[in-house]
Amino acid sequence: MWDGRHYVSGNFNTAEEDSEKFSNINPSEGVSLGEFPQAGQDLIDSACSLAKDAQRGWRQLSKFQRSEYFWTLAQLVERKREELANAISLETGKTFNESIAEVNESLHMAQYVFGTGRNPTGETLSSEIPEKDGYMIRKPKGLVAIIAPFNFPLAIGAFWCAAPAIVEGNTVILKPSEDAPMSSQLAAELYDEAGFPPGVFNVVHGDGRAGDLLAKNKLVDHVCFTGSADVGKHIRKVCAESWHKTCSCEMGSKSAIIVCGDANMGLAVDAAVSSSFKLSGQRCVSTSRIFVQQGHMKEFIKKFSDRVKGISTGPPLINGFVVGKSKSMEEGEMVPDPSYYYGPLINEDALKKVEFYNKMVEESESTELLFKGVRLDRDGFFITPCVYTCGWGDEPYLKNEVFGPHVAIIPFKKIEDAINMYNDTDYGLALGVITENFKTARFCRDNCHFGMGYWNGGSIAAESHFGFGGVKKSGNGWPSAARTYQAVTHEVAWTVNHGGLAFPQGMSR
Repeated sequence: MWDGRHYVSGNFNTAEEDSEKFSNINPSEGVSLGEFPQAGQDLIDSACSLAKDAQRGWRQLSKFQRSEYFWTLAQLVERKREELANAISLETGKTFNESIAEVNESLHMAQYVFGTGRNPTGETLSSEIPEKDGYMIRKPKGLVAIIAPFNFPLAIGAFWCAAPAIVEGNTVILKPSEDAPMSSQLAAELYDEAGFPPGVFNVVHGDGRAGDLLAKNKLVDHVCFTGSADVGKHIRKVCAESWHKTCSCEMGSKSAIIVCGDANMGLAVDAAVSSSFKLSGQRCVSTSRIFVQQGHMKEFIKKFSDRVKGISTGPPLINGFVVGKSKSMEEGEMVPDPSYYYGPLINEDALKKVEFYNKMVEESESTELLFKGVRLDRDGFFITPCVYTCGWGDEPYLKNEVFGPHVAIIPFKKIEDAINMYNDTDYGLALGVITENFKTARFCRDNCHFGMGYWNGGSIAAESHFGFGGVKKSGNGWPSAARTYQAVTHEVAWTVNHGGLAFPQGMSR
């Protein structure tokens, strides 16, 4: 059983100090992996105060000095790659292959941030006045609160958001999802072992109540949030009520792939299958709509259906693999099972939500059901793919985020029709366009409303050194990953006068 602890100012606080605890549930079996403490007002206030105090000294180091810590951290992540992946698979139900990929994303972020240590942190500009030098420099905002999701419990919170914030001179408090807290505690152990000063990286556990307390704390200067649109909207309101607090929110999506008539159909099917069903359709950018040009629907549906027939879902780990050593986790016997394409949904509520939309599709007269999503009669939260064809409309299953293996295949005549349908939701996160015509791809790039687009790719191809974010209901314009630094710093102008008093625009003294 996992021994859940907060990590505040360099100390792992014992769970016994907290009156309330929650279980970390293994979604493959529906059983507890361990107990974690629920952070309350006092713990949150103390963590914020300590982290704020630590930031005053941390920001005084040069960016080069701050980045050096990430060299050590990256080596630790690489050394403990399998242990970290195993923990991710246990608490999220990800296949081991996907969990290793998440660890690699975390490693790449640590490596990227280390590399930025020798990069300039501002911009030199020319002044209208010859005797003046001008600069734009970045200053850390201060204390950054990170409220992270379950689906990438290591990469998003502890690395995509935390690492750029820390290297820029901020301190952070991470509140992981209550559905996947184990990975963040392992991350705290890595930061601790890498020697980061106390208070620079902190982890507090709990459900949405803890996240709300953290976001509202007056010492927090910026909130990095990844999760549902409703919670993101609430966080934006909380920050708007403060004079100093800002936020970067990456929220839901209704991402899609457009398959044009000239597409490489093999590539299109590969992209659609992986984008729809990796992580059980629980990626922020998972494809839930596939627009296929008329005249090619029959070919695409046959090839896509043949692939779906071979997709199976089941637990990602079976006996046989020795877990690496950890301060909090004893060695166990687990091995990745390669026979399953995807694992369970994260919890019972998530499964019921997918079942709700699946039933709506089954009862609709405007859909043709190709595969009926069925809950498996076994422990855990497993459901098979739901795939159907239909025309475009205002039905909730076409407009709302389902967050599961639920896919609509929709025909279109002209590329303008596909673009209009893609844009006809409240979301705008990711888009894949499959075409051999660069003009068509460019037209989609310029007219679809998205934050991340992929020509001849699916909707899931994030890389740590790019930005990750969306528009409309999917985000508020501040991407995470490598572009997190834009959200966690203030840009200020600094002008140096080497001559007499002179004004720009020809104004006289």
